[in-house]
Amino acid sequence: MTPPSDSELFERLRALLRSGWIDIPGEPGYGGTGGPGRLLEERLGVYGANLDIPDAGRWEIKYCSGSAPLTLFHKEARPRGHMHHLVREFGWPDQQGRTSFRHTIWGRSKRGFRVVNESNRITVRHDDGGDMVWPWWTHDDLFNAFTSKFRRLIVVRGRKRKGRVRYESAHLFEEPQTSLFVEAVARGIVAIDFDARTTERGRGLRNHGTKFRIPYDDLRHIYHRHAQL
Repeated sequence: MTPPSDSELFERLRALLRSGWIDIPGEPGYGGTGGPGRLLEERLGVYGANLDIPDAGRWEIKYCSGSAPLTLFHKEARPRGHMHHLVREFGWPDQQGRTSFRHTIWGRSKRGFRVVNESNRITVRHDDGGDMVWPWWTHDDLFNAFTSKFRRLIVVRGRKRKGRVRYESAHLFEEPQTSLFVEAVARGIVAIDFDARTTERGRGLRNHGTKFRIPYDDLRHIYHRHAQL
């Protein structure tokens, strides 16, 4: 599907912001917190499908409600197999008896993890140290993941209530500050969010992906330009 031009996209956005409360479909895929975002893409005629490219050709589109941080991208750390070590060394039992490592690190966490900005990489370490295989990303890994999809970002803010959503404002962010992005990760402005656990039999690993997330109000730290539509 050919993405809309900027003028078409902005016209659709303005019309959507004037629409008031909209019923969220009761079909599968629209439930939970992701329903308003999926409906937003549908109404705008853009379909990102979690690809590492912007949803609308030139623009990535995100829905934001309340204070929940935005997910910027998923990016697994190096080296291969690092999640097995994290889960088995630092995981804890969940309600189903599996070993879980669902942990968000904003620079430093209460469980003793910290984000370290080394010479050419970002590394997650633990205060206990040791010879464990620690997860890391090169600076280029993070630069490329960020800029390939988020060179231009539209955040639509809204409210959800009793199966309905109201899209209230649209905010445009351009010219990402790639030189400051790594610093934002190290300082805890951008969070590293791990989500993995062992399987029911305890032999395998189920990894839901490592996410990089940021509060809406902190986007100004990583973009040069911001405007409201």
